[in-house]
Amino acid sequence: MKENQMLGPQNTFVFRVIAFFSKLQLSYLLRSMASPRFVVVLFVFIAGATAMGIITLVAYLTKLPLLFPPLGPSAFILFHTPMSVTASPRNVILSHTLAVAAGLLSFQLVGMICPGSNLIDSSVMNWYRVMAIALSMGLIGILMISVRCVHPPAAASALIAAMGYLANPEQILGIIGAVILLVLEAIETTFWQQLAAKIFQRR
Repeated sequence: MKENQMLGPQNTFVFRVIAFFSKLQLSYLLRSMASPRFVVVLFVFIAGATAMGIITLVAYLTKLPLLFPPLGPSAFILFHTPMSVTASPRNVILSHTLAVAAGLLSFQLVGMICPGSNLIDSSVMNWYRVMAIALSMGLIGILMISVRCVHPPAAASALIAAMGYLANPEQILGIIGAVILLVLEAIETTFWQQLAAKIFQRR
């Protein structure tokens, strides 16, 4: 005990582990390397590939519908501009949730007003589907601005729902679940970066 106190915290195992990760955090690498853009590109590549790889693996193992196109742009924003307003966990989760709701509402509303619209068959493109798509885009725009949860990729989630591709509750929950999983991965990455940055600043 006395020996550890004499050596100081810098020689403890925990300190060495955190100091090691501090060498890997983004701000340190940007200051240390001659090509900061290369570091940013490398970080986005590794973080994005890891996050999407984990979600894809979970989808494969569980057979759940966790993969959908808007997830890619959301991942890019989360890892390229993690401190921006559009990358806020609240904005990402809330905007995608509202987008799915707006798309489903538009789909159901047009279907009820126009019984012969044939919106069930997602392969059919007609004026009724155009109405549903246009309405969903208008609704999600109003919702994101009104609720202050702007996240552009979420508009594509509204489009998917309005086109009739979400045929059952499992697919709806799959989209929301995938977004939550992606945000949790981004939060974990940001947490380790900030922890490493604090340790590095104290040295």
